[in-house]
Amino acid sequence: MAKGISLTELAEQSGVSKSYLNSLERNIKSNPSINVINRLADVLDTNLHDIIGTGEDQASPAQESQGLELFNEEAKKAGIEEVDLNEYKQVIDYIKWKKKQR
Repeated sequence: MAKGISLTELAEQSGVSKSYLNSLERNIKSNPSINVINRLADVLDTNLHDIIGTGEDQASPAQESQGLELFNEEAKKAGIEEVDLNEYKQVIDYIKWKKKQR
């Protein structure tokens, strides 16, 4: 509503069915894929964080620490050694920069 677009227009422009959007809006469905959220964000000229209400800059230090711990666990599971993490940090920095360019 804030963007002045109807549910029908959003469905048409995003390629997501109107019935699915309606079920999300009414909390009948509550777990859309990131792909769906990104498509909606593109049409609404916003980003994933605004859609899901997390805000990129709103993470508390505890949340950031928890996220880093989860990342480290996943990196270890994937066989990434600590010496390689700097390369991945560069990729993450690039992704952050790319998001700001949108």
